[in-house]
Amino acid sequence: MEHAKHMYCCYSSSIGEFLAEDKSEWIEKMKTSFTTMIEMPLGESQIRAWKDCFDVLVEQLPEIAKTHPNFDIVFEYCLPYESGRRPDVLLISKEQVIVLEFKQNFRVIHADIDQAAAYARDIHEYHYESRNSKVSAILVLTHADESAADIDVTTGVTIAPRPTLASAIIRELEEQNTRTDINQWLNSKYEPLPTIVEAAKLFVKQEELPNIRRVNSTCIPQAIECLTEISTYAEEQKKHVVAFVTGVPGAGKTFLGLKYVYDICKSSEHVNSVYLSGNGPLVSVLTQALHSSVFVKDLHKVVNQYLSNGAPDFHNNVVVFDEGQRAWDAQQMAAKRHTNKSEPDIMIELCEKRLDWCVLLVLVGEGQEIHNGENSGIVQWDTAISKSDIDWEIICPDKLVNVFSGKSIIENKNRSALNLSMSLRTHLAGDVSKFANALVDGDIVAAKSLSDGILKQGFGMYVTRDLNHAKRYLRERYRNEPTKRFGMIASSKGRLLRHWGMDNSFQGALGIFYVGKWFNAEADHPKSCCALDTVATEFSCQGLEIDMPLIGWDNDMLWDGAQWTKFKKAEAENSDVNTYRKNSYRVLLTRGRDGFVIYVPPVEEMDPVYAVLLESGIKTVEYHG
Repeated sequence: MEHAKHMYCCYSSSIGEFLAEDKSEWIEKMKTSFTTMIEMPLGESQIRAWKDCFDVLVEQLPEIAKTHPNFDIVFEYCLPYESGRRPDVLLISKEQVIVLEFKQNFRVIHADIDQAAAYARDIHEYHYESRNSKVSAILVLTHADESAADIDVTTGVTIAPRPTLASAIIRELEEQNTRTDINQWLNSKYEPLPTIVEAAKLFVKQEELPNIRRVNSTCIPQAIECLTEISTYAEEQKKHVVAFVTGVPGAGKTFLGLKYVYDICKSSEHVNSVYLSGNGPLVSVLTQALHSSVFVKDLHKVVNQYLSNGAPDFHNNVVVFDEGQRAWDAQQMAAKRHTNKSEPDIMIELCEKRLDWCVLLVLVGEGQEIHNGENSGIVQWDTAISKSDIDWEIICPDKLVNVFSGKSIIENKNRSALNLSMSLRTHLAGDVSKFANALVDGDIVAAKSLSDGILKQGFGMYVTRDLNHAKRYLRERYRNEPTKRFGMIASSKGRLLRHWGMDNSFQGALGIFYVGKWFNAEADHPKSCCALDTVATEFSCQGLEIDMPLIGWDNDMLWDGAQWTKFKKAEAENSDVNTYRKNSYRVLLTRGRDGFVIYVPPVEEMDPVYAVLLESGIKTVEYHG
């Protein structure tokens, strides 16, 4: 008996029931379900693909149906919250899920391997009913001959031409397979990680976030609980508190800050909260996406208002200060704002003069200072607090306690949770920031020791000397996935890329007025990052993310065979300007959610760079067969 139609897929049944279907009647069922379920046009190419898929499966599945009758087959399963992403075919039992991704190709395209691997990764990582199942992927090439049969060693995806599909499935099958409740499987909780923009939209709409397993497996919930308790304490006792949260790139600091601001505002009608950021692109992207400038504000505008008239209308008891380690020091403020006070000095003064109580949450990133005046670290927050006439109290992770010796440190059972050490942005690849640090610090052995594990967990790391090849990979990888974002990013100081199709010059790179469109516009919009026309520099993309960046490696970061050469050779290696160059590449290498593709221009001076990237474990973008 055929299973009931379901809103999450176009068709489901046992394999045996599927094999008994009349092809024409089955196609009509698929067309009707697709039109009802998916808000996108149904083209002839999709119908041809279904017919091709039907023919292959009717030929290859009979033996499977006999030996393993407990499998269900599902077509066009829409991954919840994934805006239409859907694997072609799933074979499902209680013990395992096999993803079959069909391509009408004669040869293997690397992007197709990664697409199949990503489906398997996401089902395994986020699909509640599959949490204990074996999940594997088979890329089915319906027009290839048997010589194309292979296993991609990096991702574990099996490559199966049409004649070998049955044997490929059999190799994946577990000895024991029992029937699952397919409707329960299709109705499963699915717990994806939202982007910063998606999360902020949910906050502002006052909608519940999905129960995100990845977030819940970190210490973010405990950190939120800690900050909420501190807010209650500060309000009831009329205290001024500075809280610090530290974290590696992609650990969820921005997510935590936005959620904290929203949760406090939602839970108490007497508390006003605001997220302040000096990161202009982040503010631009969020305000455009939210159609509001109330939730997130430009830090520099608040500082300017205080300097000009004392900011008499500032009334936010809960203030989040993004990237606190990058706060401008007194020297930079003197040059830019004509004052001898640092940004921490001003924020401390502002809060104590305008607020009878407050929690000032300072988010602290690690190793990504990229502007002049940003390398003074968080010590200047200690200096600013020391100047105050108010006895500020401090709560911070253990790693910062020594910075504030002599100050009043608040104890809380969740204080250790204020250090976010796990990467969220990169799905399963929590070692990506460690890899980026090792690579940029010139420790190639350490980078290589991390790379295999990262790649096997589904985070792609690729390099090429052909820019068109890189663009083709990205377009093929995310074909038919309109919500996915990919785009070109590069360092602002290089001078080579602009001659090779990536204009990272001041005149050619992404301007602040277009940042919102670059990140938010539909994929087919000419200003979208997916157009692969405009380059975002480290200044435009810090604190933000896309699914897969195309990173241009320029001649401001050259390898001499043993180490990275200094950007400014006359200055010390740890001078600000040389530190900023390295940090710009840390930023670039940690912007991706699914991975990155590096483009190294095909000129002789860049040959050592290409060689050392390969040595670090980064793979070439290539075609199989």
